[in-house]
Amino acid sequence: MFLSRFFLLICCCLSGTPFAQNLVVGTGVDPDGGGGVVLEYHTGGSFSEAVSNWPWATAIRFDADSDLWAGAGVHQQFALSEQFFVEASFMPGYYNPEDTDLGGNIHFRSLVGLGLKFRGSSAVSITIDHLSNGGLTTSNPGSELVTVRYTFDY
Repeated sequence: MFLSRFFLLICCCLSGTPFAQNLVVGTGVDPDGGGGVVLEYHTGGSFSEAVSNWPWATAIRFDADSDLWAGAGVHQQFALSEQFFVEASFMPGYYNPEDTDLGGNIHFRSLVGLGLKFRGSSAVSITIDHLSNGGLTTSNPGSELVTVRYTFDY
């Protein structure tokens, strides 16, 4: 069951990569000690601080409890120097619980992180993301994932 869902996760993310500006792969842990995998791709776009200019992104998050979240929204990297950056994203999406009920299926993911660009076309970052239904249901425990991510630019 786990391998079939993981394979589906990879296929969904990689299906859009010919049009992507970056491909992101990450692995992490939640505060309860569980693990998770994140796959994303980000479109190109102008890098400005105006939200209207934030590039589009899609993401899939799969955890050790077989819970799955998939969404699309906006992302951005803000340069701190030539090598360091801060990244942020916001994505509404669909949550499919297997073991962890977070209250409904519509969830919003917010993410913030700090990264380091390498020479060439890659970077590594450490991020924390939060899933929440935004109060759409009375139950809203939320879920966090601290992730180490590798980004490859096209």
